[in-house]
Amino acid sequence: MPRTADVAVIGDGVIGASIAYHLAAAGAEVALLARSGGFRPSATHQSAGQIRMHHSDPHDARLAALGLETFERWTEIIGGDCGFRRTGFAFLVDEEHSSVLARTVSELKGLGVETTVLAPDELADEQPALNLDGVAAVAYEPRSGYADPVRTTMALTERARAHGAEVLTGTGGAQLHRTGDRFTGVVLDGDVVNAEHIVVAAGVGSAALCAAANVDLAAADGTGAPRALVHSKEVGWAAAKTSTIPGAASLCMVIDDIAGTYFRPDGLGQVLFRVPLDGSEAPADDTRIPLRSAEVAAARARAAARLRGLATAEVTTAARAAEAYTSDGRALIGPLARHPGLYLATGFNGGGFKAAPAVGRAVAAELLSGVVRPELDPYRPDRFTTGQPEPIIQRYRNM
Repeated sequence: MPRTADVAVIGDGVIGASIAYHLAAAGAEVALLARSGGFRPSATHQSAGQIRMHHSDPHDARLAALGLETFERWTEIIGGDCGFRRTGFAFLVDEEHSSVLARTVSELKGLGVETTVLAPDELADEQPALNLDGVAAVAYEPRSGYADPVRTTMALTERARAHGAEVLTGTGGAQLHRTGDRFTGVVLDGDVVNAEHIVVAAGVGSAALCAAANVDLAAADGTGAPRALVHSKEVGWAAAKTSTIPGAASLCMVIDDIAGTYFRPDGLGQVLFRVPLDGSEAPADDTRIPLRSAEVAAARARAAARLRGLATAEVTTAARAAEAYTSDGRALIGPLARHPGLYLATGFNGGGFKAAPAVGRAVAAELLSGVVRPELDPYRPDRFTTGQPEPIIQRYRNM
């Protein structure tokens, strides 16, 4: 006999797990399925795990702000442990972008975010590891920090299971199933899971999953040529020991918009820093980066210009992942008018982790009540077919 569910969620990462948890916690019958043959490491597993509110896009900032309390009170609200650590977060800009930073901070305060503008010397007193030459202004968020992406996803998955969700894997991966014009379920190893709603939260696998069911995630550009709405971009990070870094115990999370890098503490005795990659191809099955690669060396040199002692620190590990990016920089969240029964939650442009609690809560409420959630309005997939995409305007040099 085929399985039945109110909602079938396809996804290996934190977005799918969050949606499944919030649906199950609300009393829905839920099936959470791997997009490929088992819950393999997705982009979530190699995420930098940043929890911060400062964004060029105020809509992304809103989702992050709506999710902050969940990370802070994880055990009480969700259960289990997401590994959240409050470190504080500093966003560094040059003189050219100081007025933009002040405006963004004002907007964030309007969303209820605890943030302020600091002069460089005010941050220097608390952060002796930082070289603040060339920094004109700092946006500081005392409540921000990072969480463990794997523990977060596992906690959401296990809590979804505790509320009755089925977590299903198969050797061949999931396929979309339709009856007539409507999507009515998911096929896993030949078995059908019938569902009223199917949520595709499969990251970089979303486009292929949809294409196999003749759902084309593309739209015409200004010349009439097709333009993919979801594409893959390769991102990376590395970690190094902090024994050579002064004041490492009090180091906050930092995005340096001037140099185009970030770094943050990573547990006891390590710091994690950005490794820019060319982004031309998705990574191979091996998500490791050779520790002596040119990319890691260049990334460490860039971050070391801001973080004292990093130049001589021992690099211990490096990783890469394929993130799902969209044509206009905003995620795809919502139903597809031409494909009833299908709901997208994909293409988060590298920012899905911090937004996952808010996205899961809003998607679950929308699916179960039928009432649209206003925080999801800017992310509707049909904005491309109606000719109404509004690309994010990059406010800063690198963000």
